[in-house]
Amino acid sequence: MIENVKEITVQELLGEVQKLHYDGYRLVTATCVDNNNDTLDIYYHFDMDYKLTNLKLTIPKGTAVPSISKIFFCALLVENEIKELFGVNIENLVVDFGGHLLLSDGAPDNPMLRQQITIVKKGEDKNA
Repeated sequence: MIENVKEITVQELLGEVQKLHYDGYRLVTATCVDNNNDTLDIYYHFDMDYKLTNLKLTIPKGTAVPSISKIFFCALLVENEIKELFGVNIENLVVDFGGHLLLSDGAPDNPMLRQQITIVKKGEDKNA
């Protein structure tokens, strides 16, 4: 369980991040979790004086999320990672790697999204 979590909406994200910036917090990282339904959680982790504060954004898959990289430039790396690995449409990144920060051409799309996998034994028809 993550402590010091404030749940926010997409519309509140930039304002909340800007306030933390003004208050002297630094961005530690962001994490994304596939909830195994039609939603994702994005946690933004901030630190000041060795105390973490977290923002939690729960979004339906396919929702556009504004980049915080204009407030915290370093966010461009983790936001590009979340965009590639989870398929989150993060808009207005200061540097957008276009899906090639971590993944090469031919890599699976959004490999961190939970997907149903069907295992077929050799010689069996998968459509049977």
